[in-house]
Amino acid sequence: MGWFFSQAINEVLQKLPNWLIVIFQGITFLGDPIIYIVILAVGFWIYKKRDAIIAMYVLLTSVFLNFFLKTLIQKPRPTESIRIIEEDGFSTPSGHAQNSTAVYGWIMLYFKKIWLYIVTPILVFLICLSRVVLGVHYIGDVIIGFLIGAVILIALYFLMPYILKWMENWSDRRKIIVGEAYGVAVFIITFTQGLFGNWDPDHVTNPVLVDNTAQIVSALILIPVLVWFESKFIKMKNENIDWSSKLLRAIVGLVVLIGAYFGFALLFDLIDTTELAFMAKYSVDYLLRFIRYSILMVLAVLLLPLLFARVKLFSKEKEVAQTVKSTEKSAKT
Repeated sequence: MGWFFSQAINEVLQKLPNWLIVIFQGITFLGDPIIYIVILAVGFWIYKKRDAIIAMYVLLTSVFLNFFLKTLIQKPRPTESIRIIEEDGFSTPSGHAQNSTAVYGWIMLYFKKIWLYIVTPILVFLICLSRVVLGVHYIGDVIIGFLIGAVILIALYFLMPYILKWMENWSDRRKIIVGEAYGVAVFIITFTQGLFGNWDPDHVTNPVLVDNTAQIVSALILIPVLVWFESKFIKMKNENIDWSSKLLRAIVGLVVLIGAYFGFALLFDLIDTTELAFMAKYSVDYLLRFIRYSILMVLAVLLLPLLFARVKLFSKEKEVAQTVKSTEKSAKT
């Protein structure tokens, strides 16, 4: 089983033609967090808000378990000499393999389209393979990540209907309390793991550890309140919206969200914490990134939906729906 975590496999795959290596660099990007944020945000703006939030919890559950296992196992990545792209953090299990299996698999099972049953396994396989080709994971990392992602996917797919039925008669207050309790529990686990983990010198200064935990916790803590507030006061309507309005929502929303994502990254990185001791640095970095991702959450779930709900350009109804309304109005008069 030595080949399971052997760099020899990485080195063999890296003998592929340069143009193919470049393609794998593009493929691996499809497993980055920003891609999932884009997909789920667009789903929330133009499709079914409830289902987009459920998919978000699938992603967050996978990311949380991946972080927990990585910091528990603490296996270093392959040596930097074979890494074609820069990547920090621990190696086992592969987050790209695990999260792509869970999220893309969830989308496949949700829509149940034949083309998705063909495209999704190929996409997940290529994302997994790209991590080995690019030298940032051993083949064992991606196999373990895939298997864990598959377990999460299958478990949540079969459990989710029962969970939703169980929550059906809950009051809004109870849903918020339970959601916040889950977020706080994840915060305590991940923050403590990061703060008191046995990090090697290379991991003390890189921001990946803080980034991952802050993303998870900010989403888990804010989603219950933000979704409730949006449903009660903003009430963005997605049904019977004309395709042109949906397209505008997607374009404007993504320009604003992606711009804010990278803009805030540059802005917050201007704050220098390198002189602080590890615990102080970790805590301050965590707080800064928590604030950054919280702003993005408010933007995606409240401010952009407010724009889409109040500006007619983003909420034009389908002509069929408008014709039916006109007919009903004429019949009444």
